Amino acid sequence: MNITVGICQKNESERMVAIFTEMEEHYYGKGVVELHKMQHYLASRVFAQDSGVTVIRVEQGDRVIGFACINVLYPSPRYSGQMFIKELFISERYRGHGAGKKLMQFIGRLALERECSSLDWMSEKSNADSKRFYTALGGEILNGMHHFRLYGAGLKTLAAG
Repeated sequence: MNITVGICQKNESERMVAIFTEMEEHYYGKGVVELHKMQHYLASRVFAQDSGVTVIRVEQGDRVIGFACINVLYPSPRYSGQMFIKELFISERYRGHGAGKKLMQFIGRLALERECSSLDWMSEKSNADSKRFYTALGGEILNGMHHFRLYGAGLKTLAAG
């Protein structure tokens, strides 16, 4: 399987619509995505000049089969950055063929190039396959951290004071 990994340019949002749609449908069900809304979202938010997001694509030939979205967070210890993977997705039919590992290796090299002292990500506790995949790469499950989230009514309550 000829797999290539590279950084998307800001003008490539249209090319990424299908794989982002597949990810949304994987997690939330078929039919949840409206194509024109996804196109607008990617162009105006994810790929916007000021988004701070780097989108990395995985391809087999001309077909995009996966992606990751990363950010470098500051401050971080010893004058470095902390690279954070917000999203990582490989199309279901291409899983288990090395695409995810190549993507993670690419991100690891990028983290070092950008002088990051750590690489962080999250996965759902219920996803046993991702736990096996990430621990096989050497990833550690952090027990000393809590992951908090505010959304919906809780976020609105906080914002209202």
